[in-house]
Amino acid sequence: MKSRTSGATNTASRLQAPIADAAGPDRSAAPGGDPGDGYWYGRNEETFSSIDLLNLLREYREAEKKMRARTRDSMRMGETDLVALRFLVRERSAERTPRQRDLAEALGLTAAATSVLVDRLSRDGYVRRIPHPDDRRSVAIEVLGETDREVKATLSGMHARMISVTEALSEQERAGAAKFLRALTESVNDPSADPR
Repeated sequence: MKSRTSGATNTASRLQAPIADAAGPDRSAAPGGDPGDGYWYGRNEETFSSIDLLNLLREYREAEKKMRARTRDSMRMGETDLVALRFLVRERSAERTPRQRDLAEALGLTAAATSVLVDRLSRDGYVRRIPHPDDRRSVAIEVLGETDREVKATLSGMHARMISVTEALSEQERAGAAKFLRALTESVNDPSADPR
C-alpha cells in the first residue's frame, strides 16, 4: 500500500510538469550562459521576460531619439538648444522664472557654456535675459511668446499620442509601469554600480 505522502508528491510532480513545459525554456540567459547577452536577442511576442522589457525600453529610446532628431530638423537647432527651450517652456507653463544658473543645473552645463548657449538663443530670437523679479542681482531667462507657441506646436502632437497611450492603461498597469521605471532609474543612478 502506497503512503499518502508518496501519492501527494507524485500528484504535485504531475501538476507542475505541464506548467514548466508551457513556460518554455529559460530566456533570461542567452546561449553561452551570460544573461546580459539576451539583451540583444529577438523578442518572443507571446511572453515578456526581464530581457524582453529591457529590449522594449531600448526600442523606445531609439524611437524617441529619432523623434528628437526630426524635431531638431523642423526647428533648425541643435540638441542642447532644444532641450534648453523645452526646460524654459516648462518653467514658463509652471509660472516660474528660471535663473541662468537654474538652466545650467538642469542641463548639466558649466556657467560659461550656459552663457554661450543663452547668447545663441537670444541672438536667434528665442529668449531674452531679464533681471530676476525676486533677486535683481540674478539674471533670469525669459522664453519669448512666439518661441513658447512654436515649441508647443511642434511637440504637442507627440505629447498627445504619448498621453493617449498612458491613459489606455489601467490603474494597476500604470502603477506597475511607474514602479518599473523608477526602480530602473535608481539602478542606473546608483554610483556604487559604476565600473571602477
